[in-house]
Amino acid sequence: MVSKFDHLKLPRIVNIESPRRSARGFGGQRRTDVTGHGKQLLGQISTLIEPIKQNASPFRLDPKLIFKIKIAKKCYFSEDMVTQAGLNLLACEPNKAIVVFSSDNQLTEFKRRLENYSQIQDGPKYEYLGAIDELVPLEREDRIGRLLELKPVQLDEIAALDLELWHTGDRKEMRKYLDDIAEVLESLASDTALMRMSDRYIGEYLCIARIKVTHEVLELLLEEKIVKEIDRPPQPAFETNADYNLPISDFPEVVAPPEDNCGILVIDSGVQRGHPLIAPVLGETEVFPDAKREFIRGGSDDVNGHGTNVAGIAIYGNLENCIKQRSFDPTAWLFSARVTNEKNEYDEDLLVETQLDQAIRAFVEQYPNCKVINISLGNAHQIYRDGLKQFRLAAKIDEIAYDYQDKNIVFVISAGNAFYEEAKSDEQLRTDYPNYLLKKSARIIDPATSAIAITVGSLSFGRGSITEPSDVRRQAIAKLSGYPSPFTRTGFGVDGMIKPDVVDFGGDLVLDLSYRESLDLPKSNVLPDNVAGVSVVTLSKDLKSSLFQICSGTSFAAPRVANIAAQLFTNYPNASSNLIRALIVNSAIIPKEIPPEFECNKKQSQSENTKQIKKQLAIYGYGQADLERAMYSAENYVVLSEDNVFIKLGYFHLYEIPQLPPEFFKVKGTRRLSITLAFDPPTRPTRGDSYLGVTMEFELFKGIDREIVRTAYESASKTSSPDESTDNTKGKLKKKHGAGIEVKLSPSSNLRKKGTVQRGQVEITSQSTKYDDGPMTLIVSCNRKWAKSDEIEMQRYALVACISHSDPEVDLYNRMQIQISQRERERARV
Repeated sequence: MVSKFDHLKLPRIVNIESPRRSARGFGGQRRTDVTGHGKQLLGQISTLIEPIKQNASPFRLDPKLIFKIKIAKKCYFSEDMVTQAGLNLLACEPNKAIVVFSSDNQLTEFKRRLENYSQIQDGPKYEYLGAIDELVPLEREDRIGRLLELKPVQLDEIAALDLELWHTGDRKEMRKYLDDIAEVLESLASDTALMRMSDRYIGEYLCIARIKVTHEVLELLLEEKIVKEIDRPPQPAFETNADYNLPISDFPEVVAPPEDNCGILVIDSGVQRGHPLIAPVLGETEVFPDAKREFIRGGSDDVNGHGTNVAGIAIYGNLENCIKQRSFDPTAWLFSARVTNEKNEYDEDLLVETQLDQAIRAFVEQYPNCKVINISLGNAHQIYRDGLKQFRLAAKIDEIAYDYQDKNIVFVISAGNAFYEEAKSDEQLRTDYPNYLLKKSARIIDPATSAIAITVGSLSFGRGSITEPSDVRRQAIAKLSGYPSPFTRTGFGVDGMIKPDVVDFGGDLVLDLSYRESLDLPKSNVLPDNVAGVSVVTLSKDLKSSLFQICSGTSFAAPRVANIAAQLFTNYPNASSNLIRALIVNSAIIPKEIPPEFECNKKQSQSENTKQIKKQLAIYGYGQADLERAMYSAENYVVLSEDNVFIKLGYFHLYEIPQLPPEFFKVKGTRRLSITLAFDPPTRPTRGDSYLGVTMEFELFKGIDREIVRTAYESASKTSSPDESTDNTKGKLKKKHGAGIEVKLSPSSNLRKKGTVQRGQVEITSQSTKYDDGPMTLIVSCNRKWAKSDEIEMQRYALVACISHSDPEVDLYNRMQIQISQRERERARV
């Protein structure tokens, strides 16, 4: 039996108090003809101003001069530069353009600076204005959302749409804009066209409303400068399910978990409250908001069954094992927020953001043990593409996670289900697997792009059909355990973040080729219902047929991870949400068997290996989480952690990895070392330059005295360039002390540092050098992006280091514990 030990404390050496400075370099392009360039920009300003003078809004909205500033390549235009020019920043686009507005419709200050820049009048030169390529207005097409683009409003349609306005930063002003639009819509309404504004949300950065309008009124709104985007509302995507008949007569009584066990809030289609395996652990259920009880009928009970399916896995984890052992010991309390009707639809009069916000706040504020939130809903039409900014619903989740830092809640979200629509036949679906999972159409969907949530992809069990195992025409697609489910969605996420974060079992798909041929059906990728053996076993809402059901989908992989998070919170009640996320990601392992298309091998070149690593990350994230590895250390598996650490923006922290014992190197086996960092920064969906307001990263050194590392980073922190403190500093250290001092963790820093939970690991082979040459030094740095100093000075984070050996006889734990205790006593004496 493997021993279970508490994790050890990661020794922190010192804070480097010398802050990193922000870059002050030249932000503009040195133009050879500044006069001509300046006059060209002034002419474009005149073009922008003229329509404001002429056009009156049919919605009686105060005019705002909103336009794009296109920036030249290899140049930057900071928010301070925007403000100094008398403008206000609204958004940064990924394509080197920023969206600005001005209450001064004459752009007086901006014109004055451009006149100085172009030498029309004397004064400061404002050379940074050379970074501007062009000033252009926002067009009607810029305001059409992707879903509306795919499905335009018809001439005879009254469409429910999401209206988003550019948020000027003044909530009172935004409220008036919405009031004015709502008033005009009501005045235009008739018996045949019941137009109205049914819901609204004004946050710090978002201003959105749910409206019902005709095609004609939509066209008017699309001409309004203050309108950022109009889109069709999202609809949730669910999986199908099938009954899983099992005898229930000899099931034991279910005993509720202890009162202080962590609870999981499942935001879904409700739950079957009368289910004998749910009732003993059900804390509270509610419908959000649907105050009139007209849209969602049946109260909080689950009419569809999806919510019950998800909840069963969330509270029991592996239900298949529970059935086999005839033992049901729930590990978490269940809370349920129903947000869809019996057809699995959202209320067209309500914003999904409103429902989500009210549901989470109600449960988290009322129940202190409700710390894990499972969302297995996704908008299949909102597929992430490189260069897009964050989706609205995902942004709302990140905003709530940041606002509720003191509550330490962990969001767990399914990656969503992809369908290979390009396949011309079921056979092609089988033969093109798994490569089609890396197509753009298979990317993760809203809200799986959430930066602070744990996004979960899906794995196959590697089993065939129980009902007809010998039928060659009933083909499971993935077949092998650990292969990606044929329907799982893949990464990367916003700004190149590693998504999904982890994966877990969600099932496989079986192609019933004989069934299709006998009915002479067209060869398409339409798939049959779930099949026993390849699917996930969970609870059923229909108690008359069976207590259980089988399902396949990423929806059922997510609650397995939610269950792990809840058990970790129960075991570590004072842990931050960052530590829980770090422990989960640290525990994750890439399955032993993965498709050859994604494997790495020693014969590949470095560039080929990098491509394969990216493929693995896009499919698996950091791997499949493991509860035992996340919760406990063992003799040959040591986890060192530090939680709730606060670091000043622009500063460094130093940590020490204790000396690895001689047996670690002498005994044959697989040796691994990993570092995992998790933090919860402010986010802003309007920023295309960086969705995160704060970023963090880490580097690990071996075979070099920590004082040398410390001195190098302190010196670099005093330079004018922020890059000097990371890559350049590491490069100088390697040049002076040898390349062997760097611990080359995988994935590389450039890949992992884009997310809010990051892991880098390395396998230590017999050829590895300097690992036995004293303790290792870990540098953690915190960098300010767009977050202002008066808004945030400190960023909290959690850090986990892990050392493991495949041979259980290697006693790492006690050796490490002794070293750490000695270090603590030495520091106490000092």
